[in-house]
Amino acid sequence: MPNRTYALEWLNLAKRNLDTARLLIRENHYTDSIAIEIQQTIEKSFKAVYAYYGINIPRTHALTILFNFVNEKIPLDVTDIEVIITISDYYETDRYPGPRYVVPPREEVETFFIVAEQLYSKIEEHILT
Repeated sequence: MPNRTYALEWLNLAKRNLDTARLLIRENHYTDSIAIEIQQTIEKSFKAVYAYYGINIPRTHALTILFNFVNEKIPLDVTDIEVIITISDYYETDRYPGPRYVVPPREEVETFFIVAEQLYSKIEEHILT
């Protein structure tokens, strides 16, 4: 039996990250900060699907792992795995200084923001129907 209540708690957190990303884009804020909010939106949206189906939520930030499970439950035709890999890297590379640290281009984060919105909406629709 689906656990809609728990799933909606995860989606509420994802929505907060999505709204924060939207605000940061509007205010022309740092793209690395926006990228983290986008990654967190997608991660929490994916974890909402685990919650919905009553499956233990993995303790991972790797979107590729979460994507594969979610894509089995909800066909995620709004994006492809290459996009997910790039967004997943934001969490690893854009949070801390080091050799892999990059500042993503504004156009890229704005495009990926749309992907995050689409994924969030698709998952929300699945859970609410």
